[in-house]
Amino acid sequence: MPPDRSTRRPADRKDDYEEFLGLFSRNQSRVQAYIRSLVPDAAHADDVFQATSLVLWRSFATFDRDKDFLPWAFGVARHQVLMFWRTKRRDRHVFSETLIATLADDTLGRADFAADRQRALDACVEGLPPRQRDLIRMFYGENKSADTIAASWDRTVHAVYKALKVMRKSLLKCVERRLATEGLLPE
Repeated sequence: MPPDRSTRRPADRKDDYEEFLGLFSRNQSRVQAYIRSLVPDAAHADDVFQATSLVLWRSFATFDRDKDFLPWAFGVARHQVLMFWRTKRRDRHVFSETLIATLADDTLGRADFAADRQRALDACVEGLPPRQRDLIRMFYGENKSADTIAASWDRTVHAVYKALKVMRKSLLKCVERRLATEGLLPE
């Protein structure tokens, strides 16, 4: 049984907050994308995301720390999406609850596949030579421009873009090969 919030020391609440913030910040964009795939209007999707975030924080004490955060967050988001569509039911352009549930389940499957692809990509990037890893990190991780990279490496902008193009193709093949080896490619 989760500890009673009213009798917990402030330090415990602070620890919960820090743990929640770490888990939430790592998965926030995936939860937002999940909601956005089910609520096409950006303003409504933002409202559902805010409601989901609140519910996640308020019920974090009941979250089983031995399980993955993302599936739990998707479950909360799914419930919030369904509640949103129930309130919008009066609109004749709203999909049925069954269709929304089917779309939600399909989106969850894609999220799992996206996580598998991300793990494969991380492994493939780790397998690159250091200079290529640095280029990927600077261009995609640090959002440095090709001009800045070219100047610091004494290369042309064209050479930087060409190297990125070659690496993207190589990484795509590596990811597909890894997923196929693990039997994770969609049918």
